[in-house]
Amino acid sequence: MSRLYLLGGEDVGKRSSRHIMLKAVKEAGAHPTVLIFPWTGESLDNEGEQRALITEYFMDLGAETVQFAEPWDPYGALMKKARSSDIVYLPGGNPQLLIDRMLISRGDEILAEFRGTVIGNSAGALALCRKYAAVVGQKDAQETRFFRGFGELDFAVTVHYMSDDDTLAGISPDSELESLSEKSATKIYAISDNSALVYEKGKLEFIGYVFQFHRGNRTRCL
Repeated sequence: MSRLYLLGGEDVGKRSSRHIMLKAVKEAGAHPTVLIFPWTGESLDNEGEQRALITEYFMDLGAETVQFAEPWDPYGALMKKARSSDIVYLPGGNPQLLIDRMLISRGDEILAEFRGTVIGNSAGALALCRKYAAVVGQKDAQETRFFRGFGELDFAVTVHYMSDDDTLAGISPDSELESLSEKSATKIYAISDNSALVYEKGKLEFIGYVFQFHRGNRTRCL
């Protein structure tokens, strides 16, 4: 089982979760190799710029090499890249695009066998769970509901919790999440921006502001 870092949302350009990223990179060993799955965007515009940005970030954090998984890579090539890597990074963006592309490429199987550190930022964090909670709809028609991820974690997560942007956090996230957790009896971990839930072998660690919603109740995770 990998060590999983589920980030509630980081502005990579501002490196706003650098303290979390530095911890993850250091734990992966000296001068690690990073594999990035940049599969969360519909457009290729600015992709080169984004790749340069995240590559420079990881190199500054201490990585030796940064490589990218391409959507046209055959399964064997993806597996080879993963086996030569110490860290896998799943970026923010559209979680459903990432999930669909991982399932089509069998990237989910590759991650299931991976034994290094996996970092999921926002959309990447959602995808790593068996199911996740997200806001859908516009303004007064917004609601929070569950979607399927490709991971095997037996709890759900939601990201950008308490964000000022209600298209990300929802208009009334507490009542929505309390109701959802009560109806489903599923534990939901709400992770704020620049915060993280760390999972390894059934143990949880919390960095920053993370809250658990379970059976209609909210508690701060410390």
